[in-house]
Amino acid sequence: MSDWTWEYVPDAANVIGGLTHAQIDEVESLASRIADAVAVRRIGVPFDVRESVSSVKSYGEGPVVIWFLEDYRDDVVLVVRVQHFGLSDPAD
Repeated sequence: MSDWTWEYVPDAANVIGGLTHAQIDEVESLASRIADAVAVRRIGVPFDVRESVSSVKSYGEGPVVIWFLEDYRDDVVLVVRVQHFGLSDPAD
């Protein structure tokens, strides 16, 4: 388990508003895996204040694409945009 977490910026309503519960679950699962991957990649890398936050990165898996920043000051992945290309289930 890593100390890295993730959060929506500016907030969930602006990033995932309009998605179904199933789509949100897919987004949040991917965001969690991204945070875990960043934690592993940063093992042994000393903090440098000149490199406090990454540029915007994107990653897609299946029908989900996430745009995010890595904030090295707080060990958090900041999810700033999401696109879900899957069909929404009207029953959801």
